[in-house]
Amino acid sequence: MTLLKKLMPKTLKSKLRMALFVIGFFPYLFILIYSHNLGEKKILDDAIVIYHNQMNQVRDRIEEQLLSLEKEMRFLASLDMMNDMIVGDVDKRITQLLIQKQKDLALEIHLFALTLDHKVIASSDENRQHNFTDIDAFHEAIKQKKDYFFTDKNIIMFTPIRSTLDKNQLLGYLFMDYSFSNLSIFTVHDKGIRSMLFNPEDTIKIGQVYEDQLLDFKGHLSDYISDNYLILYEEFEGVLSQWTIVYMIQKSVALAFLDEFILFVWGLFVFGFIVIAFISFWFSKRILEPISKLNNATKSIISTKDYTTQVSIASQGEISELANDFNAMIRETNHAFNILEEENKLRLLRFVQLINIFNRLIQTQTEESCIALAIDELQTLMPHQHFSFSSEYPDLEEKTQMTQYMMLYVKDFDKQTSDFYGVISFMQTNQKTDPHEEKFYRSIATMIMLQLDQIRLIAQTQAVSHAKSTFISHMSHELRTPLHTILSSTQYLISYENLTADQQEIIATMESSADHLLGMINDILDLVQIEAGKVTINPVIKTSDEIEMLTQEVITMLDVLAEQKDVKITLTNAMTKPLEVIIDYRFLKQILINLLSNAIKFTDEGSIDFILEMCDESLFIIIQDSGIGIDHDDLALLFDDFTQAKRKSENHQKGSGLGLAISRKLAHLFDADIILESEGIGQGTRAIVKLRVSS
Repeated sequence: MTLLKKLMPKTLKSKLRMALFVIGFFPYLFILIYSHNLGEKKILDDAIVIYHNQMNQVRDRIEEQLLSLEKEMRFLASLDMMNDMIVGDVDKRITQLLIQKQKDLALEIHLFALTLDHKVIASSDENRQHNFTDIDAFHEAIKQKKDYFFTDKNIIMFTPIRSTLDKNQLLGYLFMDYSFSNLSIFTVHDKGIRSMLFNPEDTIKIGQVYEDQLLDFKGHLSDYISDNYLILYEEFEGVLSQWTIVYMIQKSVALAFLDEFILFVWGLFVFGFIVIAFISFWFSKRILEPISKLNNATKSIISTKDYTTQVSIASQGEISELANDFNAMIRETNHAFNILEEENKLRLLRFVQLINIFNRLIQTQTEESCIALAIDELQTLMPHQHFSFSSEYPDLEEKTQMTQYMMLYVKDFDKQTSDFYGVISFMQTNQKTDPHEEKFYRSIATMIMLQLDQIRLIAQTQAVSHAKSTFISHMSHELRTPLHTILSSTQYLISYENLTADQQEIIATMESSADHLLGMINDILDLVQIEAGKVTINPVIKTSDEIEMLTQEVITMLDVLAEQKDVKITLTNAMTKPLEVIIDYRFLKQILINLLSNAIKFTDEGSIDFILEMCDESLFIIIQDSGIGIDHDDLALLFDDFTQAKRKSENHQKGSGLGLAISRKLAHLFDADIILESEGIGQGTRAIVKLRVSS
């Protein structure tokens, strides 16, 4: 012990140099000793864990791919066009769908549809259309309640196709011939490691390992280590539940890291020894120089009370003096901080109390409950004072010095004025008035007045809304019933044979006017329901091809009206790639019918062109007519309720002015929009329905 004390450095500089050297040197020494004692088993165990993680990732990717293919098949089998199997896919729509799906998947697969009598009626490969030859395996799979079976080179997956009109009617099956060659990309053939996929029962192998004779194809598959290799197994689930993935890794590759790491540590040890010795010498010199300056700076911090760190040092000399001065400064600083903390707590408490009162007030539903809650909260907040409410204006001349008032005013929204509502009074306990307390009470009074205004505004709004709904309800009953009677009567009179031509014309005018009024009433009711939020939507995802079919359906419905005016309607699909959009099918159909009806109504001759195109990642349905057009000043007003453009002919004035307004409001319900464009009177009109693309 005496010898050790003699060897220990005496000066602070020497002690610091030794401490820095030991702190930097010992981690290197520990790493070197640990690396030498690290055994082969530890490296191999870590390698096994790493490669098993890699195998699990490969297995998961294969299983995800097969699961994704199964979902694709079920989706295809559920499409409406699969009903074409009943007529043997006469239009070849199923065949085109299967060919396109094979291209999209970009895998070595073959899709085909099989009827119940085992006849292939649609195939993704025209060169491979043939009768189904794996009937026995197919029946055995169904018997085992499986939707797949294996051949020598393929996995055959299938799913039933049922009629969309009758789910209990089985039309046939959709098959996918998945080649084993698709699995070869998941095998590894690198330096020192190879992998293989195999089926122990059928002895099907995909990939190659170093030595097949080391593999256990029949017994229980488990990891083991031979003299030269690590042999690892992982079993599949799902479709490949009988399959296994095997990795064969050369032990020399797995252990190469240990040799390289030990060599690296030795080099790092020599380099670190030299660097640490130099740094410890340089740092010790640099650290000790500013000690005296730091002592003077500490005394300056004490005088300015600008330092907040606490230290505790047991050493002697300059460091001890520095610690004493620093701790003295901390005591002064803490004293100042305690005072500030108490003030901040008081202010924060007032702020929290104010928020709590406001949160309680905004939940009240009536003026009486609002005032009662405010009085209770104030009384709870300041129990030493007595609060009371009065609806009479206080007599300020008789006001005592100790009585304080919180004046409340409410807004008259009809007259746009503020009227006196009442006053909350209380006794001030202190002779001296605190300005912060006065601001606090004014804030509470402001909160109460805002809530009273809100309660009155809500009540007034609800009354107006109720009156509007009641009016619309009575109107629909009082007007619809006689209008239906008028329509029935006029239709009966029109069929009466003894009427003259003038009488027939008068009755036809009566029927047209009554029908116009009934349509206007229905439009008004639709508009009210939309604005009241009573219209619910059913958003669905549709492809651009399905949108084209819907457009064609609308054209077919209204084509007879266009033929009466000798107006030709054409449909052009200018889509550059397929898109999926979010729509409400029923509302979109109604919108297209409204827009096409307007185009036919205001086009006396010429044509109407339907165009489907993609613009800014959106699907545009464009209805371009060669009709009378719209003036530029009217374009911005047409979507307003009860608004129509000025037309040259009175024949074009019929309508409620609600069709476009209702159409745009319906479009907005499923994030779509309608745009109108026209170069002016006589230049035709361009209506654009902009549909949102599904992300």
